[in-house]
Amino acid sequence: MELDTQQQAAVCTESRKAMVLAGAGAGKTRVLVERIAHLIENGASPYEIMAFTFTRKAAGEIRERLVERIGNKAYKIEMGTMHALALRMVKRFGSFIGFRWQGVTVYGDFEEQYLLREIAKEMFIYDGKKWKIPKKDVDAAFARYYQTGEEPGQDAPVRSLFDVFIARCRENNALTYGSLLVGMRLLIPKLAEYLKTKHILVDEVQDIDVLQWDIINKMVESFGASLFIVGDVDQSIYQWRGAVPEYLVQHQADFDLYRIETNYRSRFGIVGAANRLIARNTERIEKTMNCVRVGLEDDVRVLRGMNSEAIADDPFLLALLHLTGSGAILSRVHGLLQKIDALMTEREIPHTYIGKTTALTNSEPFRRFHAFLKLLVNPHDNFSFLLIKDLVGLSKEEYTSIRKAAAEAGKSHFQQWSNGQDNTDWYAFFESAPEWNFLDTAMNLESLFGPTMSDYQGDTTWKGPVYAPSLVFIMEWIRNNPKGTISDYLDWLATYDIQDEVKADNEGIILATIHAAKGLEWDTVIVAGMNEGILPSSQALKNGDLEAERRLAYVAMTRAKDQLILAVRPEVEEKDGRIHEAPVSRFINEIQ
Repeated sequence: MELDTQQQAAVCTESRKAMVLAGAGAGKTRVLVERIAHLIENGASPYEIMAFTFTRKAAGEIRERLVERIGNKAYKIEMGTMHALALRMVKRFGSFIGFRWQGVTVYGDFEEQYLLREIAKEMFIYDGKKWKIPKKDVDAAFARYYQTGEEPGQDAPVRSLFDVFIARCRENNALTYGSLLVGMRLLIPKLAEYLKTKHILVDEVQDIDVLQWDIINKMVESFGASLFIVGDVDQSIYQWRGAVPEYLVQHQADFDLYRIETNYRSRFGIVGAANRLIARNTERIEKTMNCVRVGLEDDVRVLRGMNSEAIADDPFLLALLHLTGSGAILSRVHGLLQKIDALMTEREIPHTYIGKTTALTNSEPFRRFHAFLKLLVNPHDNFSFLLIKDLVGLSKEEYTSIRKAAAEAGKSHFQQWSNGQDNTDWYAFFESAPEWNFLDTAMNLESLFGPTMSDYQGDTTWKGPVYAPSLVFIMEWIRNNPKGTISDYLDWLATYDIQDEVKADNEGIILATIHAAKGLEWDTVIVAGMNEGILPSSQALKNGDLEAERRLAYVAMTRAKDQLILAVRPEVEEKDGRIHEAPVSRFINEIQ
């Protein structure tokens, strides 16, 4: 790949701790690919390289480019999101921290909250309606644990609930999605013994949390590895879930700093507006994007009075979104997107709303359906059995009896129940598929669901079981991974991300939140809801946290290549007999 002077300096650095400050559209993926190629071409083994990306999509793109650049050596590099690599390490080395060698279950948010409520009921902390300990305090304690690794204090009201929850997960040979990273940190001494890692690379480093920084620093120290990080404080948009962009500002002296500031993505007017906006922030490392693409100031347009109906009905906007090749409507909130989605569906306008499938994966029917598969891989998962006990026809009394017998026999609830069960009865839940094979955890997923494949139409149409959307989701995965096993699929699902919905064959106009659009680009972008109270949010206005909202607006703007349209909702509207005021976002004035 041809590199500019700044990119070349970063790629070829001999620094043991390098920070690459990468502006929007500056080619950071190119720099990461070329840095890895440079290491290998200068004597490093692919097995000595570990690369962390923020999304699975980014990992796939880097891997694909590396295959073109260095061939099959690219497949020997440990690469993926930190949670995906943590799962991989726990499955390989988890026995050193108390996990069984068999399949490890990962609980998503639905399972975690369900199990937490069940334990709280048993401990008389929750009666089904009210919590004796405020639920917000419970959630805050777990969030702190997942983001920093810090457990609640011994005297904290939530401590006993926390201890029982963690013990129950361990009994089930399971982790929550959040505790994957806690497990990885515990494993670092063993990883240093078994892995050959000598070079660690981290993408989108501005959006990692305290625990992730701790893991990276401990791995660098334990492995004696070099560290190459790429990011941009100006594009940090995940502080609400623990990201610490200030870490880069406070620790910049610990790194050799390289800037890549040439924006190859956006036209002149877009780059200029984005520069003027972000310059208002003070908590940043100074940089200015330089533009190489020609353009005019009217590359950025501000349209007023644009509510959801106005956007969906505007022939100019729709034509622009379609004719430019790729177009997206982004918003700070799902509410606006849901209205636009409904209107476009009604008007039969081709579009794809990014987030619908992610909502499916967090639904109760989806999670109950997948509890069956989790039990095939991890028969010790008592919680997954709890989720399906009523689906296999167990009464409350029968379930209590099974739990008691399992404890006496030293078995899991599923093992106790399945002894003597007729497999065809067990599988009747799926209505039309082969017998279960309880022993073969590496079973090919297509073999398991083979008879249903002939009914699958490749869309949401399904004439089979009641759990149709779940089956459609699985069939999509099988189509792309025909040799994948049940374990492969569950590992993939455990780290499913909203950007997994973004595909080359997405239909029509893309609708997405700004957070979901991170790292993506389109020819034309409409940012809907450029009003005070939306962007910036009312919560940010209340807390005085405008810098985070300004970064979010900056990220939205820099997704556009050719045309950026900032759509302002009506500033005064009457709803339900009341007048609602939503002034134009202050960010509109700041870009002028």
